[in-house]
Amino acid sequence: KQWYQRRVRGTTLTATPFPLTQIQELHRNLNSVAPSGFISLEVLVEMFEAPAFIPEIWFNVTTQQLEEVFSQHLSETKFINWNSVLLSCLLPMPLPSQKQLIATMAQYQQLDKEGNGRLDLSSYAQGDLWFIGDQSQETFDRLAQLKTTIFALFCDSQYTIDYTDLLLLFSSDPDLTMGVLKALAVVTGQEVEWPQYVESPSGAESGAGAEASMPTKSIPVTLEQLERVISFNKMETESLKNTKEQLAGIFKEVMDQDTGVVDISSILVHPKGREILLRSSSYQLVDYATLILDAAAQDGKFAERISQPLV
Repeated sequence: KQWYQRRVRGTTLTATPFPLTQIQELHRNLNSVAPSGFISLEVLVEMFEAPAFIPEIWFNVTTQQLEEVFSQHLSETKFINWNSVLLSCLLPMPLPSQKQLIATMAQYQQLDKEGNGRLDLSSYAQGDLWFIGDQSQETFDRLAQLKTTIFALFCDSQYTIDYTDLLLLFSSDPDLTMGVLKALAVVTGQEVEWPQYVESPSGAESGAGAEASMPTKSIPVTLEQLERVISFNKMETESLKNTKEQLAGIFKEVMDQDTGVVDISSILVHPKGREILLRSSSYQLVDYATLILDAAAQDGKFAERISQPLV
């Protein structure tokens, strides 16, 4: 079994996974309320206050706690791309590595006979994702159904799926920096490392000097690929337009005049380029279960609101 548990004031709280049927119902509700794909924080909170499709532990979460949980998705506007909400509800599930994302992308490109970046269910079903069942029949059943569920959740009205967007979504990681690197791997088709000679966002520094730590592998990236990474899951706003213009300026500054591309490390070591890539929460995976259990640990009345112990 896969779940999160925590002992809070004598009560064992269990954040069980969302059943796939509940996630599918949530998807229908989101699509009905916000067909554009973007939903306001206020409306999203209201949807999770209704108990129809949510695990029991959510019944005891206050409006303020819901706002704090879902605000983790916010970036530059008050609207959230609800695909990120669905992804968080699918947890716990195996998260892909850069290598697995690249391999999955290569499969999909081979299956994409029309070369339009989309797959129908038949073609999608022929590809493999990065997870399989284990020895537990219960776990295996969920993972076995998850592949079809993922298609149903993220396909369009014509029942086709943009596989690059799908893999960018699953690039999301609890560590935003790792999520951005995964997204760059998806669009470039190569594994991308954080330059060791650049201080990481967490504050950790490499002990090696810049010259000794310069990457030996060159990974070319186009402006179009970078724009897709920074635009993913975002509304087309004036702020995003300005960010794209800034990125285009940086790209021109470091571009190889002969090839028209840049080495990805040139963007990562450029202070402004690096800041643009890390500005968005698009690749920050929000773990609802952990956040709710954290809220429960800090809320003295949380356990009292539970109708029966969740064990």
